[in-house]
Amino acid sequence: MTTKPPRLASEAEAIAAAHAAAAKIALLARDASLNDKVPHEAAEILSASGVTSIYVPREFGGLGASIETVVETVRIISAADGGVGQILQIHNVMIRGVFSRPDDAFRARLVADIFAGKRFGNALAEGKGKGKGGGTRLTLDEQGIWRLNGRKTFATGCYLAEWISISATSDQGPVGVLLHRDAPGLTLEDDWHAFGQQHSVSGSVRFDNIEVDPRFAPKAQVGGGAPDFMPRTGLTWPQILHAAIDTGIARGALEAATAYIRDNMRAWPESGLARAADEQHTIKRIGEYAVAVRAAESALRYAARTFDRFKADPGNRALEDELILATATARAQSDEASIFIGSDLFALTGANSTLDRWNLQRFWADARVHTTHDPIRWRIYHIGNYYLNGVPPDEYGRAARLRQQEIAIATNAATKENAL
Repeated sequence: MTTKPPRLASEAEAIAAAHAAAAKIALLARDASLNDKVPHEAAEILSASGVTSIYVPREFGGLGASIETVVETVRIISAADGGVGQILQIHNVMIRGVFSRPDDAFRARLVADIFAGKRFGNALAEGKGKGKGGGTRLTLDEQGIWRLNGRKTFATGCYLAEWISISATSDQGPVGVLLHRDAPGLTLEDDWHAFGQQHSVSGSVRFDNIEVDPRFAPKAQVGGGAPDFMPRTGLTWPQILHAAIDTGIARGALEAATAYIRDNMRAWPESGLARAADEQHTIKRIGEYAVAVRAAESALRYAARTFDRFKADPGNRALEDELILATATARAQSDEASIFIGSDLFALTGANSTLDRWNLQRFWADARVHTTHDPIRWRIYHIGNYYLNGVPPDEYGRAARLRQQEIAIATNAATKENAL
């Protein structure tokens, strides 16, 4: 990046900067020939806007933007390009850990990189097996050096990131590692060949006997035992930002459909009208699209405001329940709206709209791929179980671990009983 991004001074400036960046990114996103290209230019536009640093807390010299504002910037960018929106989403998720690191020169470097527009990616998912750590392992060799080996897939944003956040296993339990993209033995692979969300650059990352500086892994994890048990809202932050992506895609699809109808669509002969935009059936369908978008945006906004309230009152269990339920609702609403509009708009606009010259297919493709991130049926299950049976909701990671604990306790009890 040739120029240093601005430090945005207010939340209003952050929203304005996101809109300005989105306008530029949208121009690139309309070009179908760029669908399968690495979005170098779009990512640079994103960083140059200053939006990638608004989550830095005030005590570190940042804006310390509210959850509502950060969520809104992800939604705005995603309306232009869902893949680039996911680059911003995962960046905001990963940098959260920087601010709880030890206060030293390394943390200062990380914060400086964020202000310089450098982005963070994640390498958590394994190609096979269960869990996030899986076959990627951090081990201590005979010389007392930590070594990282393994491979990750679905490594969102890593191909264009400066820093890579990694989950791994070790003899001490699960560990988190942070690596610079230039670390010897680190290979970033441009092998994300999906039909949608191509600009999220969610390819693979390979680790070949990488020497890991102990500073690059939390001291509480490397050599210090397993990390604390995941809090109930440990995954609510990425979840609400995922909802922002799909809500943005839905808005982008609505705006693209209305523009196409006004400027390029012919009225159906039976209507007797000169403009397609005046056809009553078309108007009604666009109204249905708009209702779906407005419902998703309202659910997202409510969840974000609830998140800000919970940050101010983290011991409030009822508010914690409401945050998880509200975020799950936003996920469900955004999932439905983005897929519905992204797919149905072709039935409304006709065969000509399917041509690559309009590149309208990107909305459905991005929505269909991104909404597979985790099954919405499980988000809805937790909502239903709360209202029907009074069971407090959990995010999926903690819920799965609790179930594993229950099974382990029951197994141990059975073993002891049989021994008697």
